[in-house]
Amino acid sequence: MASVIRMYMKLILEVYGCPTPGYYGEDCSFPCPQNCQEGHCHIVNGTCLGCVDGYRGTTCNEQCLNQTYGTECQQMCGNCNNEEPCNPVNGSCLNGCNRGWYGEKCNLVCPEGWYGSSCRGECSINCGVPYRCDRVTGQCEGGCQVGWKGIKCDLQCGDEFKSASGDHAPTFQSSTTLYVFVTIIVLSVLLNVVLVIRQLRKSMCTCLQQKTKENVDKHFDESIINSEKTNPVYDQEYHNAAYQELGELSKKSQYDKLS
Repeated sequence: MASVIRMYMKLILEVYGCPTPGYYGEDCSFPCPQNCQEGHCHIVNGTCLGCVDGYRGTTCNEQCLNQTYGTECQQMCGNCNNEEPCNPVNGSCLNGCNRGWYGEKCNLVCPEGWYGSSCRGECSINCGVPYRCDRVTGQCEGGCQVGWKGIKCDLQCGDEFKSASGDHAPTFQSSTTLYVFVTIIVLSVLLNVVLVIRQLRKSMCTCLQQKTKENVDKHFDESIINSEKTNPVYDQEYHNAAYQELGELSKKSQYDKLS
């Protein structure tokens, strides 16, 4: 009789379910898994008939992974910042969007005229086509208007120290000052080197001229001495002629006396 009653109760459970929703088992004594959709599960084995958003599996105990979210994890996350996973339930990005995207789920492309992370940057009016730029980098389309430069056309031509907003760039200014200072030092050193080289050359030329003159004088003196040594006959004839002329002069003087 008891077995018949149990079979009858089991049949009723299978047809009508447990009298208290969210339970299963022979006596409806086991609660259904907490992530079962609407708290319903199979009255016999407790498997979920469906899962709440963000979970999957027979008992809905597996959270969505691999950039998925939603019912049975069948939807893909958007372009969250730094490829971070989205909220497994609603797909929202917790830390904003990658560059070029916006929206709660970061699945919307930046509208025209805006760029960057969550589309917070506005394209420059100085672009070749005003307010038209790359939605990721902000680089202007069609170059820049006359008088402006840079990938975002935010630098005025001829003004290296200011951005488009007029702010000074002290780092660049310091670099330029250092460059000028170093250039002056290098030029001063080169000038001193040239002056020293010229002075050395002048000293060498003076010394060389003096030495050359001394050598010429010495060579001339040696030539005269050698000439006297090598031509004794010439010297003797010269002396004899001189003596003869002197004798003639003496004789003439005596004749002058007699007359």
